[in-house]
Amino acid sequence: MRELHVDVRYDDDRTTLLVRGELDIASMPGLEDSAAQAEAEHPSQCVTVDLTELDFIDSCGLNALTRLHRRLLRGGRSLTVIVPRGRIDKVFQYSGLKQCMDIQVSPTASDRPSLCGHDHGDSQVPRPAAPVDDDSGDRDPPDAAA
Repeated sequence: MRELHVDVRYDDDRTTLLVRGELDIASMPGLEDSAAQAEAEHPSQCVTVDLTELDFIDSCGLNALTRLHRRLLRGGRSLTVIVPRGRIDKVFQYSGLKQCMDIQVSPTASDRPSLCGHDHGDSQVPRPAAPVDDDSGDRDPPDAAA
């Protein structure tokens, strides 16, 4: 099991939490504590949680992000979550969170756009029309519009 590491970066009115490792029931308090401390030190209009280096997330991790999202919305602020293409992206897709949160897909860890409160349509990598194998052995469903 890989420990959870959260690095926080501040830029003008944006806070970015770079999350690495595994986000589960055991490590969830670490993310919540880091987010609360970042909010107290630098209350930004826009918070980005970058999960491109995350290895694993379970329902407890999703719950922590959902609570952060609600807290930010109540304060008139926004949350963007950047996920890597593959298993982590599928967890957000299957959970339904992509319909209610700003979830952006980044194909590589080096591609970390600063996204928050803007139209992200051009920044997402288009999904292929045909199913594609990823390294997990699962298949992406074809786009409904194809």
